[in-house]
Amino acid sequence: MAARLVVVTGGKAGPGATTLAVGLAAAWAVAGRGVLLVDLDPAGGDVAAHISVGQIRGRGVAAVLAGGAGRVEPRAVAAEAVKVAAGLRVLVGLPRADAAGLLRPEAAMAVAQAACQVAGVDVVLVDAGRLLPGSVAAGVLALPGAVGVLAARADVPGALAAQRALLVAAEAIATPLALVAVGVRRRMSADVAELAQALEHPVSGVIPAYQRQLGRAIQTGQPPTTGRLGRAYQAVAATLWPDDSEPSRRVARRRRARRGRGPVGQGEQEAASA
Repeated sequence: MAARLVVVTGGKAGPGATTLAVGLAAAWAVAGRGVLLVDLDPAGGDVAAHISVGQIRGRGVAAVLAGGAGRVEPRAVAAEAVKVAAGLRVLVGLPRADAAGLLRPEAAMAVAQAACQVAGVDVVLVDAGRLLPGSVAAGVLALPGAVGVLAARADVPGALAAQRALLVAAEAIATPLALVAVGVRRRMSADVAELAQALEHPVSGVIPAYQRQLGRAIQTGQPPTTGRLGRAYQAVAATLWPDDSEPSRRVARRRRARRGRGPVGQGEQEAASA
């Protein structure tokens, strides 16, 4: 069965979309899901700067596209993906912005579709860059079953950028975007409410501005999975993919077995095979 496809995008450069994508990927991996984080930002991938894969060269999306001859196979994506933690693999992005010609929307869509067919992957999380007409983000969001997540700052420039992105999404895809307010400082709850009111779009989650914890995570190459920042990513991840999904039930059964509660009961076995 194909993996779930989640596409994280933003309305302008530097809205926190990459840190949101990395945080969500880590949250789902900690929850026991098989995650493949794919950097498809045509402006030059920054995912490698957030995770300890920056020293790996000659791998990732560029290598997949170079060897694809117009066709992208799941085995090529799997071969170039780098395992960085239990349950988390990363396909790093373009090495620099001037290589963006390699990553046209059609090519990015082919990579995303192939990634969803990689064995052992429950969710493919794509960092797609800015959402503009005819962009990579618009193309990947138009794929069947794609779930879109829009990162937005809770300020006037962020609201304007998010508004433009929502207009593009309304024309490019049928499924509405989940809006996540990023970089929210304390006492900014009113700003988040105003963002939702101004855009006439509900806010699905809030990522706080814990710059020290985020900076430490980037410096060590380990995505934040604990503390307030880690819990915020986990809350957004649970909103996008509720815990009553079948992968979550499998994780719960494995955890019970590891705690020494014996094998899965007959009723659970029947439910798992249903």
